[in-house]
Amino acid sequence: MDIFARLEMLEDLVARAKKVPLSSSVLINEAEFYDMLDDIRATLPGELKEARIITRDKKRIISDAEREAQEIIELAQKKADSLVQETSIMEEARLERAHMLDEAQREAKQIRLEAEDYADSVFGDLEAKLLDVSQSIEDTLNRVRTWRDKLRKPLDVEIEEEYGYRETDED
Repeated sequence: MDIFARLEMLEDLVARAKKVPLSSSVLINEAEFYDMLDDIRATLPGELKEARIITRDKKRIISDAEREAQEIIELAQKKADSLVQETSIMEEARLERAHMLDEAQREAKQIRLEAEDYADSVFGDLEAKLLDVSQSIEDTLNRVRTWRDKLRKPLDVEIEEEYGYRETDED
């Protein structure tokens, strides 16, 4: 179950809670609330682990692209060297070698740019997801704080505020 489902369960707990008469407060099962909160906290490391995996994948993709680029360059070098040895026209071989090296470098650069674009896209998606999670957690925490503040407020103060009635010693 992902973090958003857990947060919805927490919202449902508050929504299903019994109302305190004559107030906007509710009574919730404290143990159940803290169990859900602990469950949410336990889920966050998983989300962070996923972010680390994506980071590691980016490094691997870039490393693979650089290795592949190096292999292409080495292959081009070997082909060029082979052409030079097999042909009697040295100048033509040198020109072909230079062309192949340029082509290999262009391909290597293209592969690296594509890998970086992919990694950037993955990081953008991850950032958006983490911002959503962060906002959702912040919203939930704000609701919890509001409800806790309401629960801490004495009932007499709420009655006085709601009805404009204040008990005095004369009553």
